[in-house]
Parts: sequence; C-alpha cells; structure tokens
Amino acid sequence: MREWDYEEAPEGREANEARCMEAFGAMLTGAGFPVPGTVRDLSELYLTWGMASREETPGGPRWSQPAVLPLPGDLLTLDAELTKRLDWIRWTMRTGPLVDTLIDHLVDEGEPQEILTSLDRLASATRQDADNVRLALAELVQSGDAGGRRGQEPADAERLEAHQRFRLVMDWDHFHEHRLQLSLGD
Repeated sequence: MREWDYEEAPEGREANEARCMEAFGAMLTGAGFPVPGTVRDLSELYLTWGMASREETPGGPRWSQPAVLPLPGDLLTLDAELTKRLDWIRWTMRTGPLVDTLIDHLVDEGEPQEILTSLDRLASATRQDADNVRLALAELVQSGDAGGRRGQEPADAERLEAHQRFRLVMDWDHFHEHRLQLSLGD
C-alpha cells in the first residue's frame, strides 16, 4: 500500500487507504480473482499466486514461501503509474546500499568535487565488484548527484569498461539537498 501524503491526498489517511483498497479490489476482480474479505481468503489467494505453500503435517498445516516472490506485474495487470512506482522502488532497493557504500567512500575522501578514477579503482576502494559500482554510479547520475566525463565527452557508467579512467564529478549541494543521510552518534 502506498504511504499517505497530505499534498497528494488532502482528504485524509483513511480516505486515501479506502481509495487504494478500492483500486486493488478492481485490479483483482479485473484479473478474475475474488477480493479477500478474511485472512483465510487472503491466504488462499497467496496459495493461488504461488506466494505461499501449505503442507499438511501431523501437527497441523505448515506454511512457507518461496525464496523469490512473483512480481506484482506477473500476477495482475498494473496501470502505468503503479508500474513506474514499483520499478522505482525495486531500483532504489537494489541500488540504495550500493550508492551508500560509494558515498561513504567519497565522504571519507573529503567529498571531492572531482576525482579521476575507474570502475576497478572504485570497486577496490569500496570492496564491491565493478558491476555494483556501475549501478551505483548510474543511480547517482540519474538522480542528478553526479556526472562522469571522459575527456570532453560525457562518460556513461553503463558503457564504461571496468579499467577505463573517467572523471567523476559530484554535485554535493544537490546530493545534500535531495538525499537523506543517517549517521550514528559516537
């Protein structure tokens, strides 16, 4: 369920949740599934979708779930806005820890405005592999927190060879304005 935002839904949290539940119910019925009214109904839907399995044992049913859950778009037809939001959430969950590791390294280096480096060098410095550094850089560029250059041309992190040198240009003002950073006290 989507978090309530007063600006997007000034009618209040309960009204927003009711609207979301109505939309979810419409998606379910549109796909030929009943709208669950009880926990039993919901558990049966989970079994149907492969999100859970149930094994009868002498001590009663034993429930489990697969290691990888199906994606919402695999189960229901989603509208473009919801698909975009879910894609953003998946991207953020995938890249967030990678970006955090890279940013921690750059902060430890004194928040340089520019650094001449390579994916291999950043991977070694952050103890990640080059593909994870590539994803972190792509997220920083996409969000406007950084850019890359090879000579006078923009450097596309997704197309860089791991050994190729490029200039990472950070926009720390943009970064600090748009990202939340948590730190633990001493």
